Amino acid sequence: MEEKLDKLSGAVSLSVLEIDFYPNELIPAFLLANLMSPALWAWRTEKNAYNNEGVLLSPKSRLNQIQRFFHRYTFTNIPDEPGGDPCGLLNFAEEEKRFGPEFVQKIRAEYDATFRQLLAENPESQFGQIINQPYYREGFFPRLKNETLEVMNAFAPVNPEGKRSGKCIGLGMLWAAALAVCGRFPLDRIIITGNRAHMFVFLDVGEGHLLNNIKWFSSTRINNRSELSEFVRVVASSPETTFLYNSVVGMCHCINRVSQIPRAHITSIYSNIGNFVSNPLKHPDPDHIQFVEPTHEIPDPLAYDSADSYQSAIVELAKQYPDSIYEYALYAFRRLDVSHPQSYVRAAMRDYRVKKLAEGIKVAASTCDCRWH
Repeated sequence: MEEKLDKLSGAVSLSVLEIDFYPNELIPAFLLANLMSPALWAWRTEKNAYNNEGVLLSPKSRLNQIQRFFHRYTFTNIPDEPGGDPCGLLNFAEEEKRFGPEFVQKIRAEYDATFRQLLAENPESQFGQIINQPYYREGFFPRLKNETLEVMNAFAPVNPEGKRSGKCIGLGMLWAAALAVCGRFPLDRIIITGNRAHMFVFLDVGEGHLLNNIKWFSSTRINNRSELSEFVRVVASSPETTFLYNSVVGMCHCINRVSQIPRAHITSIYSNIGNFVSNPLKHPDPDHIQFVEPTHEIPDPLAYDSADSYQSAIVELAKQYPDSIYEYALYAFRRLDVSHPQSYVRAAMRDYRVKKLAEGIKVAASTCDCRWH
């Protein structure tokens, strides 16, 4: 039970280490949480993907519509916060107790290499500068919690620009969900991929489209030789790919060399993305990947007409398949009617500021309600 509670709490906090350690559960759950979002389905109501004759608009027109929503967002960078993130620090030593020294030390070494590369390429890099921070040298790291749409929307009042905001994984998951719910693009054409430096979405339609933070790159724009497009091409392809996820065929966790995606499909994905950014992706040889059977698919939003109906479907699937991506999605979405609400407390108590506030609370043991422990 303790292990399950910890995994469920990881679906609440969605830190970079948690996503890396439980990719098969948390990456699909994170996407599902956004697909369940009433705020996202409101986008669908605001912009129609069909013309007056009921014909689906061109991919370019639908992407233009979604891009307009992303104009309301920015990449989270709050001054004077570690890594520009408001969620405080995590302690590598504490994370080793959760995930094991070997895993955490390997991740730290990979981050060291990536941050040094980012800093060398761009001295102003928000993440590259982490490598020289005293807290990093002392064994701490920005928590970098990744958030669903509603939480990104809640950042607007505290963001210096007054915009809603998120990190690359949060924005990437929002792109993937918006492509399906608002753009009516088939789920099997939407590929979420990440590496140590970044996460982005590739839409395998026509010549291809890359969705990066708040920007949409067509094949023309990715090759326009601008400073931004050159940076995106490098960050998308230079670090070793850590995962590929397609919600129809499943997950390929490249670091662990285990894949639910068939070999031919993986080869095609690597080739299509590499050709799009004009630079081969760094990845393991498919001949050295262990292929396993897929588990659970994500229900297609095209078969539903509202956030409520989609949420109801996920709740029923969670009952039918406990300990599946559907159950984890309920916690990523922060539903209150869940079987293990103590997971929310567990996740909250890892937060830097919550810990500090908790240290100042003194309650007599006789009056303490310990049901959450």
